[in-house]
Amino acid sequence: MFQRWTRRASILMLLAGCTGAIDRGGGPGAGGGPDDKGTGGKGNPLPPLGPDPMATGACKTPTPGPSPLRRLSRAEYANTVVELFGAQAADAVNFIREARVNGFDNNAQSRAVSNLLAQEYFETAEKVSTAAVGKLSDLIGCDPAAQGEPACLDRFLDGFGKRVWRRPLEPAERDSLKQVFTQGRTAAFADGIQAVLQVMLLSPQFMYRLEKGVPVTGASYLRLDPYEMASRLSYLLWGSMPDAALFAAADAGKLSTREEVKAQAQRMLGDPRTARMVSTFTNEWLRLDEIGDIEKQAEPYPAFKPELREAFKGEMEAFFNEVLWKGDGKLDTLLTAPYTFVNEPLAAYYGMKGVTGSTFQRVQLDPKQRAGFLTQGGLLSVLGVNDGGLNSLVYRGLFVRERLFCQPVPDPPPDAQSMNPPVTPATTARESSVARQAIALCGGCHALMDKIGLGFENFDGIGLYRTVDKGKPVDATGELTATDVDSTFDGAVQLAGKLAASKDAHACLGTQWFRYGFGREETKEDSCALDSLRSVAITSGGNFKELLLALTQTDTFLLRSKGDQP
Repeated sequence: MFQRWTRRASILMLLAGCTGAIDRGGGPGAGGGPDDKGTGGKGNPLPPLGPDPMATGACKTPTPGPSPLRRLSRAEYANTVVELFGAQAADAVNFIREARVNGFDNNAQSRAVSNLLAQEYFETAEKVSTAAVGKLSDLIGCDPAAQGEPACLDRFLDGFGKRVWRRPLEPAERDSLKQVFTQGRTAAFADGIQAVLQVMLLSPQFMYRLEKGVPVTGASYLRLDPYEMASRLSYLLWGSMPDAALFAAADAGKLSTREEVKAQAQRMLGDPRTARMVSTFTNEWLRLDEIGDIEKQAEPYPAFKPELREAFKGEMEAFFNEVLWKGDGKLDTLLTAPYTFVNEPLAAYYGMKGVTGSTFQRVQLDPKQRAGFLTQGGLLSVLGVNDGGLNSLVYRGLFVRERLFCQPVPDPPPDAQSMNPPVTPATTARESSVARQAIALCGGCHALMDKIGLGFENFDGIGLYRTVDKGKPVDATGELTATDVDSTFDGAVQLAGKLAASKDAHACLGTQWFRYGFGREETKEDSCALDSLRSVAITSGGNFKELLLALTQTDTFLLRSKGDQP
Protein backbone atom coordinates (compact mmCIF):
# COMPACT_ATOMS: atom_id res chain seq x y z
CA MET A 1 0.00 0.00 0.00
CA PHE A 2 2.86 2.38 0.84
CA GLN A 3 4.42 1.80 -2.59
CA ARG A 4 1.08 2.41 -4.28
CA TRP A 5 0.58 5.78 -2.63
CA THR A 6 4.24 6.71 -3.15
CA ARG A 7 3.81 6.01 -6.82
CA ARG A 8 0.66 8.15 -6.90
CA ALA A 9 2.54 11.06 -5.34
CA SER A 10 5.38 10.66 -7.83
CA ILE A 11 3.00 10.63 -10.79
CA LEU A 12 1.25 13.77 -9.57
CA MET A 13 4.58 15.52 -9.16
CA LEU A 14 5.58 14.57 -12.71
CA LEU A 15 2.17 15.73 -13.91
CA ALA A 16 3.28 19.30 -13.36
CA GLY A 17 5.82 18.83 -16.14
CA CYS A 18 3.17 17.63 -18.61
CA THR A 19 1.09 20.78 -18.96
CA GLY A 20 2.97 22.65 -21.66
CA ALA A 21 -0.13 22.97 -23.83
CA ILE A 22 -1.75 25.40 -21.41
CA ASP A 23 0.52 28.16 -22.65
CA ARG A 24 2.43 26.67 -25.55
CA GLY A 25 4.24 28.97 -27.88
CA GLY A 26 5.00 26.58 -30.73
CA GLY A 27 4.04 23.29 -32.25
CA PRO A 28 0.99 22.45 -34.31
CA GLY A 29 -1.26 25.39 -34.95
CA ALA A 30 0.99 28.10 -33.49
CA GLY A 31 1.88 31.21 -35.36
CA GLY A 32 -0.05 33.94 -37.11
CA GLY A 33 0.33 36.54 -39.73
CA PRO A 34 -1.34 39.27 -41.73
CA ASP A 35 -4.53 38.94 -43.73
CA ASP A 36 -6.23 36.50 -41.36
CA LYS A 37 -3.56 33.84 -41.81
CA GLY A 38 -1.77 31.80 -39.20
CA THR A 39 -0.24 28.38 -39.24
CA GLY A 40 -2.34 25.24 -39.25
CA GLY A 41 -1.84 21.56 -39.82
CA LYS A 42 1.67 20.71 -40.96
CA GLY A 43 2.91 24.27 -40.95
CA ASN A 44 0.59 25.33 -43.77
CA PRO A 45 -0.89 28.82 -43.55
CA LEU A 46 -4.54 29.00 -42.52
CA PRO A 47 -6.69 30.19 -45.42
CA PRO A 48 -9.18 33.01 -44.90
CA LEU A 49 -12.14 31.80 -42.86
CA GLY A 50 -14.68 33.18 -45.29
CA PRO A 51 -17.62 35.54 -44.67
CA ASP A 52 -20.56 34.60 -42.52
CA PRO A 53 -23.52 34.21 -44.92
CA MET A 54 -25.94 35.18 -42.13
CA ALA A 55 -24.06 38.36 -41.22
CA THR A 56 -25.65 41.73 -41.86
CA GLY A 57 -24.89 45.21 -40.59
CA ALA A 58 -22.97 45.23 -37.32
CA CYS A 59 -22.79 41.42 -37.39
CA LYS A 60 -20.21 41.55 -40.20
CA THR A 61 -17.61 42.31 -37.51
CA PRO A 62 -16.73 39.02 -35.76
CA THR A 63 -17.59 38.96 -32.06
CA PRO A 64 -17.08 35.41 -30.76
CA GLY A 65 -17.91 36.20 -27.13
CA PRO A 66 -16.18 34.54 -24.16
CA SER A 67 -14.26 31.28 -24.67
CA PRO A 68 -13.92 29.81 -21.18
CA LEU A 69 -11.71 26.84 -20.38
CA ARG A 70 -13.93 23.78 -20.66
CA ARG A 71 -13.48 20.61 -18.64
CA LEU A 72 -15.02 17.44 -20.00
CA SER A 73 -18.48 16.82 -18.58
CA ARG A 74 -19.40 13.46 -17.08
CA ALA A 75 -20.95 12.33 -20.35
CA GLU A 76 -18.04 13.63 -22.44
CA TYR A 77 -15.48 11.93 -20.20
CA ALA A 78 -17.33 8.61 -20.36
CA ASN A 79 -17.78 8.81 -24.13
CA THR A 80 -14.12 9.66 -24.64
CA VAL A 81 -12.69 6.79 -22.58
CA VAL A 82 -15.03 4.40 -24.38
CA GLU A 83 -13.68 5.65 -27.72
CA LEU A 84 -10.13 5.12 -26.47
CA PHE A 85 -10.42 1.90 -24.52
CA GLY A 86 -13.66 0.18 -25.46
CA ALA A 87 -17.13 -0.14 -23.97
CA GLN A 88 -15.91 -1.82 -20.79
CA ALA A 89 -14.14 1.40 -19.77
CA ALA A 90 -17.52 3.02 -19.09
CA ASP A 91 -17.90 0.83 -15.99
CA ALA A 92 -15.07 2.76 -14.32
CA VAL A 93 -16.76 6.15 -14.78
CA ASN A 94 -19.08 7.01 -11.91
CA PHE A 95 -18.51 10.64 -11.00
CA ILE A 96 -20.62 12.72 -8.66
CA ARG A 97 -23.20 14.95 -10.29
CA GLU A 98 -22.11 18.50 -10.80
CA ALA A 99 -24.02 21.73 -10.41
CA ARG A 100 -26.39 22.68 -13.20
CA VAL A 101 -26.93 26.11 -14.70
CA ASN A 102 -30.08 26.59 -16.76
CA GLY A 103 -30.54 22.84 -16.53
CA PHE A 104 -27.15 21.86 -18.00
CA ASP A 105 -24.20 20.32 -16.15
CA ASN A 106 -21.52 21.50 -18.61
CA ASN A 107 -21.46 25.21 -17.75
CA ALA A 108 -17.74 26.00 -17.76
CA GLN A 109 -18.02 28.91 -15.35
CA SER A 110 -19.65 26.95 -12.53
CA ARG A 111 -17.75 23.67 -12.54
CA ALA A 112 -15.14 23.53 -9.78
CA VAL A 113 -13.23 20.32 -9.05
CA SER A 114 -14.00 19.27 -5.48
CA ASN A 115 -11.70 17.02 -3.46
CA LEU A 116 -14.16 14.18 -3.92
CA LEU A 117 -14.30 14.63 -7.70
CA ALA A 118 -10.50 14.84 -7.90
CA GLN A 119 -10.27 11.54 -6.01
CA GLU A 120 -12.79 9.99 -8.40
CA TYR A 121 -10.75 11.19 -11.37
CA PHE A 122 -7.64 9.59 -9.92
CA GLU A 123 -9.33 6.28 -9.18
CA THR A 124 -10.90 6.19 -12.63
CA ALA A 125 -7.59 6.88 -14.38
CA GLU A 126 -5.99 4.10 -12.34
CA LYS A 127 -8.73 1.60 -13.18
CA VAL A 128 -8.85 2.47 -16.88
CA SER A 129 -5.07 2.44 -17.38
CA THR A 130 -4.65 -0.82 -15.47
CA ALA A 131 -7.33 -2.53 -17.54
CA ALA A 132 -5.92 -1.12 -20.78
CA VAL A 133 -2.43 -2.59 -20.37
CA GLY A 134 -4.03 -5.97 -19.83
CA LYS A 135 -4.35 -5.97 -23.63
CA LEU A 136 -1.03 -4.35 -24.36
CA SER A 137 -0.60 -5.55 -27.93
CA ASP A 138 -3.96 -4.04 -28.92
CA LEU A 139 -3.01 -0.80 -27.21
CA ILE A 140 0.43 -0.18 -28.71
CA GLY A 141 0.41 -2.28 -31.90
CA CYS A 142 4.06 -3.07 -31.32
CA ASP A 143 6.14 -5.90 -29.81
CA PRO A 144 8.69 -4.39 -27.40
CA ALA A 145 10.63 -7.66 -27.23
CA ALA A 146 11.08 -7.77 -30.99
CA GLN A 147 11.18 -4.08 -31.93
CA GLY A 148 12.68 -2.64 -28.76
CA GLU A 149 11.05 -0.74 -25.94
CA PRO A 150 12.17 2.76 -27.09
CA ALA A 151 10.69 2.22 -30.55
CA CYS A 152 7.42 0.91 -29.14
CA LEU A 153 7.18 3.78 -26.65
CA ASP A 154 7.68 6.28 -29.49
CA ARG A 155 5.02 4.53 -31.52
CA PHE A 156 2.64 4.62 -28.58
CA LEU A 157 3.18 8.35 -27.95
CA ASP A 158 2.85 9.23 -31.64
CA GLY A 159 -0.27 7.13 -32.17
CA PHE A 160 -2.32 6.48 -29.06
CA GLY A 161 -0.86 9.47 -27.22
CA LYS A 162 -2.06 11.77 -30.00
CA ARG A 163 -5.57 10.37 -29.64
CA VAL A 164 -5.61 10.79 -25.84
CA TRP A 165 -4.54 14.44 -26.00
CA ARG A 166 -6.39 15.02 -29.28
CA ARG A 167 -3.35 16.49 -31.03
CA PRO A 168 0.30 15.59 -31.67
CA LEU A 169 2.50 15.72 -28.58
CA GLU A 170 5.18 18.37 -28.38
CA PRO A 171 8.87 17.55 -27.75
CA ALA A 172 8.84 18.73 -24.14
CA GLU A 173 5.69 16.72 -23.43
CA ARG A 174 7.22 13.60 -24.96
CA ASP A 175 10.31 14.02 -22.78
CA SER A 176 8.21 14.36 -19.63
CA LEU A 177 6.14 11.31 -20.48
CA LYS A 178 9.27 9.30 -21.17
CA GLN A 179 10.41 10.17 -17.66
CA VAL A 180 7.08 8.91 -16.37
CA PHE A 181 7.63 5.69 -18.29
CA THR A 182 11.14 5.24 -16.89
CA GLN A 183 10.01 5.78 -13.32
CA GLY A 184 6.90 3.64 -13.72
CA ARG A 185 8.61 0.73 -15.48
CA THR A 186 9.23 -1.75 -12.69
CA ALA A 187 8.81 -5.39 -13.64
CA ALA A 188 7.74 -4.98 -17.26
CA PHE A 189 7.17 -2.64 -20.20
CA ALA A 190 3.44 -2.66 -19.43
CA ASP A 191 4.10 -1.06 -16.03
CA GLY A 192 5.66 1.96 -17.69
CA ILE A 193 2.85 2.28 -20.23
CA GLN A 194 0.29 2.06 -17.44
CA ALA A 195 2.02 4.91 -15.60
CA VAL A 196 2.10 7.02 -18.78
CA LEU A 197 -1.57 6.37 -19.44
CA GLN A 198 -2.52 7.31 -15.91
CA VAL A 199 -0.66 10.60 -16.15
CA MET A 200 -2.16 11.37 -19.56
CA LEU A 201 -5.69 10.74 -18.32
CA LEU A 202 -5.13 13.01 -15.31
CA SER A 203 -3.47 15.78 -17.30
CA PRO A 204 -5.08 19.07 -18.30
CA GLN A 205 -4.47 18.11 -21.93
CA PHE A 206 -7.02 15.31 -21.54
CA MET A 207 -9.34 16.65 -18.85
CA TYR A 208 -9.77 20.06 -20.48
CA ARG A 209 -10.33 21.29 -23.99
CA LEU A 210 -7.29 23.54 -24.12
CA GLU A 211 -7.15 26.12 -26.90
CA LYS A 212 -4.27 28.47 -27.57
CA GLY A 213 -5.63 29.72 -30.86
CA VAL A 214 -3.88 31.34 -33.80
CA PRO A 215 -3.29 35.12 -33.62
CA VAL A 216 -4.83 37.25 -36.36
CA THR A 217 -3.07 40.53 -37.01
CA GLY A 218 -5.12 43.50 -35.91
CA ALA A 219 -8.05 41.39 -34.70
CA SER A 220 -9.59 41.13 -31.25
CA TYR A 221 -10.09 37.41 -31.69
CA LEU A 222 -8.08 34.29 -32.50
CA ARG A 223 -8.47 31.58 -35.12
CA LEU A 224 -8.40 27.95 -34.04
CA ASP A 225 -5.75 25.55 -35.22
CA PRO A 226 -7.06 22.45 -37.03
CA TYR A 227 -6.76 20.14 -34.00
CA GLU A 228 -8.60 22.61 -31.78
CA MET A 229 -11.33 22.83 -34.42
CA ALA A 230 -11.50 19.04 -34.64
CA SER A 231 -12.19 18.86 -30.91
CA ARG A 232 -14.75 21.65 -31.05
CA LEU A 233 -16.60 19.76 -33.76
CA SER A 234 -16.44 16.37 -32.09
CA TYR A 235 -17.50 17.53 -28.63
CA LEU A 236 -20.31 19.71 -30.02
CA LEU A 237 -21.77 17.08 -32.33
CA TRP A 238 -20.75 13.83 -30.61
CA GLY A 239 -19.94 14.75 -27.02
CA SER A 240 -16.69 12.87 -27.53
CA MET A 241 -13.23 12.95 -29.12
CA PRO A 242 -12.43 13.30 -32.85
CA ASP A 243 -12.52 10.24 -35.07
CA ALA A 244 -9.90 9.17 -37.63
CA ALA A 245 -11.46 11.32 -40.36
CA LEU A 246 -11.30 14.46 -38.21
CA PHE A 247 -7.69 13.74 -37.25
CA ALA A 248 -6.84 13.23 -40.92
CA ALA A 249 -8.50 16.53 -41.82
CA ALA A 250 -6.58 18.28 -39.04
CA ASP A 251 -3.30 16.68 -40.17
CA ALA A 252 -3.92 18.06 -43.65
CA GLY A 253 -4.95 21.51 -42.38
CA LYS A 254 -8.46 21.02 -43.77
CA LEU A 255 -10.53 22.42 -40.90
CA SER A 256 -9.93 26.10 -41.43
CA THR A 257 -12.73 27.50 -43.58
CA ARG A 258 -16.47 27.64 -43.03
CA GLU A 259 -17.04 25.23 -45.89
CA GLU A 260 -14.50 22.70 -44.58
CA VAL A 261 -16.05 22.81 -41.14
CA LYS A 262 -19.56 22.55 -42.60
CA ALA A 263 -18.61 19.54 -44.73
CA GLN A 264 -17.30 17.67 -41.68
CA ALA A 265 -20.36 18.66 -39.64
CA GLN A 266 -22.70 17.31 -42.32
CA ARG A 267 -20.80 14.03 -42.32
CA MET A 268 -20.87 13.80 -38.55
CA LEU A 269 -24.61 14.47 -38.26
CA GLY A 270 -25.25 11.08 -39.86
CA ASP A 271 -23.27 9.23 -37.20
CA PRO A 272 -25.08 7.53 -34.27
CA ARG A 273 -22.87 9.49 -31.88
CA THR A 274 -24.86 12.61 -32.75
CA ALA A 275 -28.05 10.93 -31.57
CA ARG A 276 -26.32 10.03 -28.31
CA MET A 277 -25.20 13.63 -27.79
CA VAL A 278 -28.66 15.01 -28.63
CA SER A 279 -30.13 12.57 -26.11
CA THR A 280 -27.85 14.03 -23.43
CA PHE A 281 -29.01 17.53 -24.39
CA THR A 282 -32.73 16.70 -24.37
CA ASN A 283 -32.43 14.72 -21.14
CA GLU A 284 -30.99 17.74 -19.34
CA TRP A 285 -32.98 20.44 -21.12
CA LEU A 286 -36.32 18.71 -20.52
CA ARG A 287 -35.39 17.06 -17.19
CA LEU A 288 -35.90 13.61 -18.70
CA ASP A 289 -32.82 12.27 -16.91
CA GLU A 290 -34.80 12.62 -13.68
CA ILE A 291 -37.27 9.93 -14.74
CA GLY A 292 -35.04 7.21 -13.30
CA ASP A 293 -35.18 8.88 -9.88
CA ILE A 294 -38.97 9.28 -9.63
CA GLU A 295 -40.31 8.49 -6.17
CA LYS A 296 -44.02 8.55 -5.40
CA GLN A 297 -45.86 7.89 -2.18
CA ALA A 298 -48.48 5.16 -2.14
CA GLU A 299 -50.88 7.81 -0.92
CA PRO A 300 -51.92 9.73 -3.00
CA TYR A 301 -50.54 7.64 -5.93
CA PRO A 302 -51.23 3.94 -5.37
CA ALA A 303 -51.01 3.18 -9.13
CA PHE A 304 -47.33 4.12 -9.32
CA LYS A 305 -44.84 1.23 -9.21
CA PRO A 306 -41.02 1.61 -9.31
CA GLU A 307 -40.79 -0.55 -12.45
CA LEU A 308 -42.69 2.15 -14.34
CA ARG A 309 -39.52 4.26 -14.39
CA GLU A 310 -37.97 2.04 -17.06
CA ALA A 311 -41.21 2.05 -19.04
CA PHE A 312 -41.36 5.86 -18.92
CA LYS A 313 -37.74 6.07 -20.07
CA GLY A 314 -38.41 3.60 -22.87
CA GLU A 315 -41.35 5.65 -24.10
CA MET A 316 -39.33 8.86 -24.18
CA GLU A 317 -36.33 7.25 -25.89
CA ALA A 318 -38.44 5.60 -28.59
CA PHE A 319 -40.47 8.77 -29.16
CA PHE A 320 -37.51 11.14 -29.46
CA ASN A 321 -35.65 8.68 -31.68
CA GLU A 322 -38.66 8.45 -34.00
CA VAL A 323 -39.15 12.20 -34.30
CA LEU A 324 -35.54 13.38 -34.39
CA TRP A 325 -33.86 10.65 -36.44
CA LYS A 326 -36.59 8.91 -38.43
CA GLY A 327 -39.03 11.79 -38.74
CA ASP A 328 -38.72 15.48 -39.56
CA GLY A 329 -36.52 16.31 -36.55
CA LYS A 330 -38.60 19.30 -35.51
CA LEU A 331 -39.63 20.79 -32.19
CA ASP A 332 -43.09 21.25 -33.69
CA THR A 333 -43.48 17.48 -34.01
CA LEU A 334 -42.04 16.79 -30.57
CA LEU A 335 -44.78 19.00 -29.18
CA THR A 336 -47.75 17.89 -31.27
CA ALA A 337 -47.16 14.32 -32.51
CA PRO A 338 -50.44 12.37 -32.24
CA TYR A 339 -48.61 9.19 -31.29
CA THR A 340 -46.32 7.72 -28.67
CA PHE A 341 -44.60 4.38 -27.92
CA VAL A 342 -45.74 1.94 -25.27
CA ASN A 343 -45.16 -1.65 -24.25
CA GLU A 344 -47.72 -3.86 -22.55
CA PRO A 345 -47.14 -2.64 -18.95
CA LEU A 346 -47.19 1.03 -19.98
CA ALA A 347 -50.24 0.56 -22.19
CA ALA A 348 -52.08 -1.00 -19.26
CA TYR A 349 -51.01 1.94 -17.09
CA TYR A 350 -52.41 4.43 -19.60
CA GLY A 351 -55.56 2.35 -20.10
CA MET A 352 -54.73 1.50 -23.73
CA LYS A 353 -55.84 -1.83 -25.18
CA GLY A 354 -54.39 -4.18 -27.79
CA VAL A 355 -50.68 -3.85 -26.88
CA THR A 356 -48.81 -6.95 -25.75
CA GLY A 357 -45.18 -7.80 -25.05
CA SER A 358 -42.19 -5.85 -23.77
CA THR A 359 -41.30 -4.17 -27.08
CA PHE A 360 -42.26 -0.52 -27.42
CA GLN A 361 -44.80 -0.06 -30.19
CA ARG A 362 -46.09 3.06 -31.87
CA VAL A 363 -49.71 3.82 -30.96
CA GLN A 364 -52.08 6.64 -31.83
CA LEU A 365 -53.21 8.90 -29.02
CA ASP A 366 -56.64 10.22 -28.18
CA PRO A 367 -56.25 13.72 -29.68
CA LYS A 368 -58.49 15.18 -26.98
CA GLN A 369 -56.21 13.97 -24.21
CA ARG A 370 -52.56 13.69 -25.27
CA ALA A 371 -50.04 14.94 -27.84
CA GLY A 372 -46.26 15.07 -27.89
CA PHE A 373 -43.81 14.83 -25.01
CA LEU A 374 -45.66 17.24 -22.72
CA THR A 375 -48.36 14.68 -22.00
CA GLN A 376 -46.13 11.63 -21.48
CA GLY A 377 -46.21 10.01 -18.06
CA GLY A 378 -42.50 10.27 -17.34
CA LEU A 379 -42.27 14.05 -17.66
CA LEU A 380 -45.61 14.60 -15.93
CA SER A 381 -44.39 12.44 -13.04
CA VAL A 382 -41.10 14.32 -12.77
CA LEU A 383 -43.06 17.56 -12.55
CA GLY A 384 -45.77 16.10 -10.30
CA VAL A 385 -45.53 16.72 -6.56
CA ASN A 386 -46.40 14.38 -3.69
CA ASP A 387 -48.82 16.82 -2.10
CA GLY A 388 -52.03 15.68 -3.66
CA GLY A 389 -51.16 17.64 -6.79
CA LEU A 390 -51.62 21.13 -5.34
CA ASN A 391 -48.20 22.33 -6.44
CA SER A 392 -47.79 20.20 -9.56
CA LEU A 393 -49.27 23.06 -11.59
CA VAL A 394 -46.53 25.36 -10.26
CA TYR A 395 -43.71 23.06 -11.37
CA ARG A 396 -45.33 22.30 -14.70
CA GLY A 397 -45.95 25.97 -15.42
CA LEU A 398 -42.41 26.86 -14.35
CA PHE A 399 -41.04 24.16 -16.67
CA VAL A 400 -42.83 25.63 -19.69
CA ARG A 401 -41.90 29.19 -18.76
CA GLU A 402 -38.17 28.51 -18.20
CA ARG A 403 -37.33 25.55 -20.42
CA LEU A 404 -39.58 26.28 -23.43
CA PHE A 405 -39.79 30.10 -23.35
CA CYS A 406 -36.38 30.81 -21.74
CA GLN A 407 -38.08 33.19 -19.29
CA PRO A 408 -36.62 32.89 -15.78
CA VAL A 409 -38.98 33.30 -12.84
CA PRO A 410 -37.59 34.96 -9.67
CA ASP A 411 -36.99 32.78 -6.62
CA PRO A 412 -39.71 32.94 -3.96
CA PRO A 413 -39.12 35.01 -0.81
CA PRO A 414 -37.54 33.13 2.12
CA ASP A 415 -40.81 33.00 4.04
CA ALA A 416 -42.94 31.94 1.07
CA GLN A 417 -44.12 28.75 2.75
CA SER A 418 -45.64 30.68 5.62
CA MET A 419 -47.65 32.76 3.14
CA ASN A 420 -49.40 29.79 1.55
CA PRO A 421 -53.17 29.99 1.93
CA PRO A 422 -54.83 27.32 4.10
CA VAL A 423 -56.00 24.16 2.35
CA THR A 424 -58.23 21.24 3.24
CA PRO A 425 -58.35 17.68 1.82
CA ALA A 426 -61.06 18.96 -0.54
CA THR A 427 -59.04 21.92 -1.90
CA THR A 428 -58.20 21.62 -5.60
CA ALA A 429 -55.05 22.97 -7.21
CA ARG A 430 -57.06 25.64 -9.02
CA GLU A 431 -58.66 26.83 -5.78
CA SER A 432 -55.25 26.92 -4.10
CA SER A 433 -53.79 28.85 -7.05
CA VAL A 434 -56.53 31.47 -7.03
CA ALA A 435 -55.93 32.10 -3.33
CA ARG A 436 -52.17 32.24 -3.83
CA GLN A 437 -52.38 34.71 -6.72
CA ALA A 438 -54.46 37.00 -4.50
CA ILE A 439 -51.47 37.45 -2.14
CA ALA A 440 -49.62 40.63 -3.12
CA LEU A 441 -46.08 39.30 -2.69
CA CYS A 442 -46.86 36.02 -4.46
CA GLY A 443 -49.42 36.79 -7.12
CA GLY A 444 -47.18 38.25 -9.83
CA CYS A 445 -44.80 35.31 -10.09
CA HIS A 446 -47.45 32.67 -9.54
CA ALA A 447 -49.55 34.13 -12.32
CA LEU A 448 -46.63 33.47 -14.69
CA MET A 449 -46.45 29.82 -13.63
CA ASP A 450 -49.89 28.80 -12.41
CA LYS A 451 -51.85 30.04 -15.40
CA ILE A 452 -49.81 27.74 -17.64
CA GLY A 453 -49.72 24.87 -15.17
CA LEU A 454 -53.50 24.84 -14.88
CA GLY A 455 -53.62 23.54 -18.43
CA PHE A 456 -52.15 20.24 -17.16
CA GLU A 457 -54.85 19.68 -14.54
CA ASN A 458 -56.32 16.76 -16.49
CA PHE A 459 -53.20 14.83 -15.40
CA ASP A 460 -52.50 13.79 -11.85
CA GLY A 461 -49.02 13.71 -10.31
CA ILE A 462 -48.11 10.48 -12.13
CA GLY A 463 -49.48 11.40 -15.55
CA LEU A 464 -52.80 9.57 -15.46
CA TYR A 465 -55.65 11.30 -17.24
CA ARG A 466 -58.58 12.41 -15.10
CA THR A 467 -61.75 14.42 -15.41
CA VAL A 468 -62.50 14.67 -11.68
CA ASP A 469 -60.24 15.88 -8.85
CA LYS A 470 -61.22 15.94 -5.18
CA GLY A 471 -64.74 15.05 -6.24
CA LYS A 472 -65.03 18.10 -8.51
CA PRO A 473 -64.93 18.34 -12.32
CA VAL A 474 -61.48 19.28 -13.60
CA ASP A 475 -61.14 22.70 -15.22
CA ALA A 476 -58.01 22.61 -17.40
CA THR A 477 -58.28 26.08 -18.90
CA GLY A 478 -55.08 28.07 -18.71
CA GLU A 479 -53.57 31.24 -20.09
CA LEU A 480 -50.32 32.24 -21.77
CA THR A 481 -49.04 35.72 -20.92
CA ALA A 482 -45.84 37.63 -21.72
CA THR A 483 -45.31 35.55 -24.91
CA ASP A 484 -45.93 36.02 -28.62
CA VAL A 485 -48.95 33.69 -28.48
CA ASP A 486 -50.80 35.16 -25.51
CA SER A 487 -54.26 33.67 -25.20
CA THR A 488 -56.32 31.24 -23.20
CA PHE A 489 -56.27 27.52 -23.92
CA ASP A 490 -58.07 24.43 -22.71
CA GLY A 491 -55.82 21.53 -21.81
CA ALA A 492 -52.27 20.44 -22.56
CA VAL A 493 -52.99 19.49 -26.19
CA GLN A 494 -54.06 23.05 -27.01
CA LEU A 495 -51.06 24.38 -25.07
CA ALA A 496 -48.72 22.20 -27.16
CA GLY A 497 -50.27 23.59 -30.34
CA LYS A 498 -49.69 27.15 -29.20
CA LEU A 499 -46.08 26.37 -28.33
CA ALA A 500 -45.59 24.88 -31.79
CA ALA A 501 -46.90 28.12 -33.29
CA SER A 502 -44.74 30.33 -31.07
CA LYS A 503 -41.67 32.06 -32.48
CA ASP A 504 -40.60 32.73 -28.89
CA ALA A 505 -40.56 29.00 -28.11
CA HIS A 506 -38.54 28.22 -31.24
CA ALA A 507 -36.11 31.04 -30.49
CA CYS A 508 -35.74 29.58 -27.00
CA LEU A 509 -34.67 26.26 -28.52
CA GLY A 510 -31.91 28.15 -30.35
CA THR A 511 -30.88 29.75 -27.05
CA GLN A 512 -30.85 26.39 -25.26
CA TRP A 513 -28.62 24.87 -27.93
CA PHE A 514 -26.29 27.87 -27.62
CA ARG A 515 -26.02 27.39 -23.84
CA TYR A 516 -25.38 23.68 -24.14
CA GLY A 517 -23.12 23.83 -27.18
CA PHE A 518 -20.85 26.54 -25.79
CA GLY A 519 -21.06 25.55 -22.13
CA ARG A 520 -22.03 28.98 -20.87
CA GLU A 521 -24.76 31.59 -20.69
CA GLU A 522 -25.18 34.12 -23.46
CA THR A 523 -23.64 37.60 -23.28
CA LYS A 524 -24.13 40.84 -25.21
CA GLU A 525 -21.22 39.85 -27.48
CA ASP A 526 -23.25 36.82 -28.59
CA SER A 527 -26.16 38.77 -30.05
CA CYS A 528 -25.22 38.06 -33.68
CA ALA A 529 -24.70 34.34 -33.13
CA LEU A 530 -27.92 34.09 -31.15
CA ASP A 531 -29.89 36.00 -33.78
CA SER A 532 -28.74 33.59 -36.48
CA LEU A 533 -29.52 30.51 -34.37
CA ARG A 534 -32.94 31.81 -33.38
CA SER A 535 -33.70 32.62 -37.01
CA VAL A 536 -32.82 29.08 -38.07
CA ALA A 537 -34.91 27.66 -35.23
CA ILE A 538 -37.95 29.70 -36.28
CA THR A 539 -37.71 29.14 -40.04
CA SER A 540 -36.97 25.39 -39.73
CA GLY A 541 -39.74 24.63 -37.24
CA GLY A 542 -37.10 23.84 -34.64
CA ASN A 543 -35.17 21.31 -36.74
CA PHE A 544 -32.41 19.92 -34.53
CA LYS A 545 -30.02 18.99 -37.37
CA GLU A 546 -30.29 22.41 -38.97
CA LEU A 547 -29.64 24.06 -35.62
CA LEU A 548 -26.55 21.95 -34.99
CA LEU A 549 -25.22 22.77 -38.44
CA ALA A 550 -25.94 26.45 -37.86
CA LEU A 551 -24.01 26.33 -34.57
CA THR A 552 -20.86 25.28 -36.42
CA GLN A 553 -21.11 28.30 -38.72
CA THR A 554 -21.30 30.98 -36.05
CA ASP A 555 -18.31 33.18 -35.23
CA THR A 556 -18.67 31.99 -31.64
CA PHE A 557 -17.85 28.46 -32.79
CA LEU A 558 -15.26 29.23 -35.46
CA LEU A 559 -13.27 31.82 -33.49
CA ARG A 560 -12.24 32.38 -29.90
CA SER A 561 -11.76 35.48 -27.81
CA LYS A 562 -8.41 36.37 -26.35
CA GLY A 563 -7.47 35.91 -22.72
CA ASP A 564 -10.13 33.42 -21.58
CA GLN A 565 -7.77 30.47 -21.12
CA PRO A 566 -4.38 30.40 -19.37
